[in-house]
Amino acid sequence: MASQRLGHLVCLILLQTWTWESLGKDSQTAVYELPGQENVLEFIQQTVNKLRPVSSLGPGAQVVFDVEHSGNGAIVTAVTTIIYDKINVNKGEGYSGKTGKFTAPRCGLYFFSYSSLPGRGMKTDVQLLKNGKEVSLIHSVLPKDSSQLSMRNIILELHKGDEVWVQLIAGNLWSKIGSLSFQGFLLGQ
Repeated sequence: MASQRLGHLVCLILLQTWTWESLGKDSQTAVYELPGQENVLEFIQQTVNKLRPVSSLGPGAQVVFDVEHSGNGAIVTAVTTIIYDKINVNKGEGYSGKTGKFTAPRCGLYFFSYSSLPGRGMKTDVQLLKNGKEVSLIHSVLPKDSSQLSMRNIILELHKGDEVWVQLIAGNLWSKIGSLSFQGFLLGQ
């Protein structure tokens, strides 16, 4: 049973990159989905539920969020913080739709995932920051007329009040149908 739970965690961590290269003009409108799952949020919620018995957290202490940039075909240019304004789940109220930052409501190990979909043929850098310091980066240099949806995952140890957010530092991103997303959940203390 513990090995099955570990397998679910490994599956979630290995879920990282989808690549669309040299596809037609309408390829960026495709929705990325997991086989047998309605969307990434459903997959995360199922994985958290399967891992829950292993942790010392009670049902009232759940911390999980799933947010996305709601731009319908919008181009996001370099900004201080990407504001994910469509909040699908925010249990524990750690994510702020006003600041774009997740603030740890309690100490523990947290799993985070974020995505990047650069404009065609762009050089783009998207970073994940913890308290203002880069802890993860998606760097893309794409040939003309190509696009690539990338996701990065990371596990961080946070103290209560630590902040984590995503920042575009170079290039621009294409936002449509959840292509820009940010998720996280508390694994345990």
